[in-house]
Formats: sequence, C-alpha cells, structure tokens
Amino acid sequence: MTQTKIEPVALDAQRRKPRKRRANHVDLSVGSRLRQARLLAGASQEDVGTAIGVSFQAVQKYENGENRLSAGRLAAAAKFLGVPMSFFFQDDTEPQAATDTAGFTSKEIELVRHFRAIRSDDMREHLLRLTKIISEQNLSGR
Repeated sequence: MTQTKIEPVALDAQRRKPRKRRANHVDLSVGSRLRQARLLAGASQEDVGTAIGVSFQAVQKYENGENRLSAGRLAAAAKFLGVPMSFFFQDDTEPQAATDTAGFTSKEIELVRHFRAIRSDDMREHLLRLTKIISEQNLSGR
C-alpha cells in the first residue's frame, strides 16, 4: 500500500473574511418604514425588540438597513406596531434615510400619535376641520 503525502493547506486559504454587505434599496426602505411605524406607535426600540425577539441594538441595525429583517420578524413587528405587512413595501423609487422617517418630522409623528389616541370620532372630525382652517389661513398669508 502506498501512502499519499498530503500537503498542508495554508490557513489563510481556509479562513475567508466575510464580505461586508452594503445595504440595498429595499433594506434601507424597510428599515426606514420600521422606524416610522415604531415612532407612530409610540414604541421604543426596546419594545419592538422584545416583541420580535431581538435586542434593541438589532432593531437599530434593522432601522439603519445594516441588517436584514427576516419575514417572520417583519410579520411580528407589523402585528406589534399595528400596520399591515404591505406598509413596509411601499413603492419607493428612492430609499429614505432611516433618520428621515419617510418624510415625517418628530412633531408630525407626535401629532399623529396624539390624534390616534382620541377615541371620539366627533372630536377627531372637529380637530381635522380646525387644522384645515389654520393651514388655509397660513397659506393665504393671514
């Protein structure tokens, strides 16, 4: 029996460095919408993390598009935040920055959150009429 000599393979060839993945358009968009839904719901990153079974740091990475959100976790986040799954996949042509919250300022998010907390449909209607009157006066320069 003849034994074959096995040459040692360089360790560098066996250990490959993982490629640094860049966030793509969809990752950035889904992350931005996750942040928007979280802020509109008045939830913290820790609240979302607990609901979907990850740390708040992982939620930060999802929101920034650094990590991809699995379908199961995305479904859990949608359920927890009270939005449909389709909310995360709006037809965007340009990715929104995670800090942009898809065009909402923090005051706009706060306004929507408080508006949603009003239980009376009649009171909501009055508030809506009031904001229309104020904005129309503002536009006309009064």
